[in-house]
Amino acid sequence: MTDPWMIADWEKNFEISQSRRRAGRLSWVAMPTRHDSRGYRRLIRSEDGVRHFACWVALVQVSARCEDRGTLASDTGVALTTEDFEAMTDIPADMFDRAIPILCAIGWIICPSRSEVGAHSEHTPSMVGAHSEHGMSTVQNKTVQDKTEQTLQDLKKAHRSIQTKEAKRIYDQIPSKRRRGYKRFCATFVEEVIDYEVDPDFVLDAILEYYKSPEGECPYFREPTRLVEDHIWEEDRSMWTRKDRNENKQSATEQEQIESIDHLFATKGQTQ
Repeated sequence: MTDPWMIADWEKNFEISQSRRRAGRLSWVAMPTRHDSRGYRRLIRSEDGVRHFACWVALVQVSARCEDRGTLASDTGVALTTEDFEAMTDIPADMFDRAIPILCAIGWIICPSRSEVGAHSEHTPSMVGAHSEHGMSTVQNKTVQDKTEQTLQDLKKAHRSIQTKEAKRIYDQIPSKRRRGYKRFCATFVEEVIDYEVDPDFVLDAILEYYKSPEGECPYFREPTRLVEDHIWEEDRSMWTRKDRNENKQSATEQEQIESIDHLFATKGQTQ
C-alpha cells in the first residue's frame, strides 16, 4: 500500500479561523504571502522553478479539496498519483513528477518512500474487514498507522526542541541590557524566522544593527520579540535614526496636560 503525499505543516500554514469551522473540502485556501524563505528561493531559482511553484500552488489547492485536508488522498484514503493531479488540474503529470521531489527536498511536502514518483500503487488500501497483500487486516493496518503517527509526533517534538535551541543561540547574542521575554522571543523566532526558513544569522545581524542605531540606543527601544514580529530584517534601516520619535510623542502629551491644567485654573479664576 502506497502512503499519500502530505502538505507539510498544513494546519499551521493553510488553516485559518474561517476554514477551521468547516469540515471536509474547501472551495478556497489561504496561502502565506512571504517570499523570503530559503525554501522558496531554492525552488524558484531551480531549473523550471516557476513551473514547479505552479505545481506547488495546484497541489495545495487540490489538498484543500480533499476530505482529509492536507493529505493528497481520495475520499477512501487511496493515495493520489501525478496522473490524478493531471486529471484534476490539467497540468501534465510529468511536470508534477519533476516538481514533487524538489518540494519534498525543501520540506514543503512530506513524501513517503516511492520507487517511482508517478507510478500507481499495485495494490489499493484494504477496505473494512478485508486483508491486504501482506495478510494484514484493517485493524492491524490502523495499528501500524497509529504507531507511524506517534513516531511523526515524536520527531516533530524533537525538531521543535532543536529549533528552540537555535532561537536561544540568537537570543544570547543580543546585548544583555536589551534582552526581554526569553520564552516569548524563542517562540516568536521559531514561528516567524525558522519556520519560514529565513536565515537566523541574517535576522541577528539586523537586530544587532538596530540596537546600535539611535532608535535602538534610546530609552524607547523596541524589545527583541517586537523586532521579530515587525520583521526587522525587512525594514529600511535609515528609519532607525529617529531617536526622538517617542520622546516627541511624550512631550506632546505632557504639553497637552499642562495646557489643560492652565485652562482649568484660568476658568476657576474667572468664576471667582
